[in-house]
Amino acid sequence: MIIAACIWATVDMLQSEDTGMKKALWIASFWFFTPVGLTLYFFIGRKSNQSNPTFGGAAWGSILGLMFAGPLGAIAGAYLGHSIGKGKEKLDARSVFQINLISILAYVVKVDGDIARVEIETVLKIFQTLGFAPQDMTMLSRAFEVALKQDIDLKNTCDNFQKHSGYEERLMFLRMVYMVVMADQKFHPKEKEAIAKIVDYLGIHDGDHMSIEAEFLKTADKYYEMLGLTRGATLSEVRKAYRDLARTHHPDRVSHLGEEYRKIAEEKFKEINEAHQMILQELATTH
Repeated sequence: MIIAACIWATVDMLQSEDTGMKKALWIASFWFFTPVGLTLYFFIGRKSNQSNPTFGGAAWGSILGLMFAGPLGAIAGAYLGHSIGKGKEKLDARSVFQINLISILAYVVKVDGDIARVEIETVLKIFQTLGFAPQDMTMLSRAFEVALKQDIDLKNTCDNFQKHSGYEERLMFLRMVYMVVMADQKFHPKEKEAIAKIVDYLGIHDGDHMSIEAEFLKTADKYYEMLGLTRGATLSEVRKAYRDLARTHHPDRVSHLGEEYRKIAEEKFKEINEAHQMILQELATTH
């Protein structure tokens, strides 16, 4: 595969309008400094040669992914390939978040051993409901289809994400996993086991996990659990828990990921406010 990539890059370079010396230097880098030379050429050198349409961005992105990062790289390649084809090569926090999110959602969808079409549609519908543009939906759908075909290592994927994300991002990440898992209003044992692993691998605190899980399981003590409390908590404990959670889940903390993800954070923020108000009303009637 690497040899094939070198051959393609060489032909591509020969067809460019660059000078003979520049061509020679780039071609030498392909063969003597692979994979570094290939990577630099694709992201830097080839920008001056956009006239050759014989090898699409998506295909090249997939090759880069498979060469350097295994299954996660293949997913990243499908995702970035679409972006590269549009001239958007930048790998920013939003891209990192979405690549890892797609990978783990694919793992969760497959965890029971059966890939149901309804689960796939649920994942895509969630993205669509959040207001993603049509071109973004195409990119996400393509990456998700690739992810479903990969043998995803959950621990490695979570470890990778933890290294490149803030704690607040990981909390929203977990909430989106719950949105998919609980779309059918059922919490299957294998899904529960998978989420327990995700929580552990991402280093999410028990209280924060309880807060997110309670939102979807709707137990009798839902509002207390959403604040990480148990029934019988004092007013001062309730207020402190609310302040801590409101600060942690404030939408501004994930606004750098884009407006779509800010909406998810706003939903959680509203849920926390509702839980706080309901508990205050209950305490007011019992004192």
